[in-house]
Amino acid sequence: MSAIDGMALSDEALEAWMAAKTNPRPLVRTVSALDGFVTAAVTGPRFADPQDWICPLMGLPRDVLAKGSATDHAVFASVAKIHNRINETLFDRPHDYAPRFATKPSGGIDPRPWCQGFYAAINLNIKRWKRLLDLKNPNHGLLLPILIYCVDKKGRPVLGKPRPGPETAHFIEHEAYKDIALVIPAVRELHYVTRYDNPQ
Repeated sequence: MSAIDGMALSDEALEAWMAAKTNPRPLVRTVSALDGFVTAAVTGPRFADPQDWICPLMGLPRDVLAKGSATDHAVFASVAKIHNRINETLFDRPHDYAPRFATKPSGGIDPRPWCQGFYAAINLNIKRWKRLLDLKNPNHGLLLPILIYCVDKKGRPVLGKPRPGPETAHFIEHEAYKDIALVIPAVRELHYVTRYDNPQ
């Protein structure tokens, strides 16, 4: 067990902390949404410093590592642990990658919190994601299984209203999210190459 793993909170404790944290609030409130956000941070355009995304994500002060409380450090370590797990899986065993989707109260998978977390990370670094968000970019399709579940700040579907009908509803509820595990390694590969072709 690494030092980070030893400091990290359990999922239950982390989710309770996110639910109670105010001023500023974390950008996400559940472990599933956190997993989506961190996945975007791992697979998307590079941040210069982990604190550039972990601190706004969790509502922590920018100098958390130097001046934060023991709880702040445990929260930071919790996010770092998730980051390391996702990064190692995508680097060593991309075929084993699986998003941590939420479960509906009635049972079944709810991909929305995970996708909304991923979308929050895109918005935190929107200028660097702009190319992949361009509809003319052939790689834009990689984001469609994620964006289909996302809403903007006004609660509007990011991809616009879905086509009405039972086939579309069935596809969104039972099929579209299955492609996420397939596209994430491709998104990472796309940005991994870009990072080294265009280091910033």
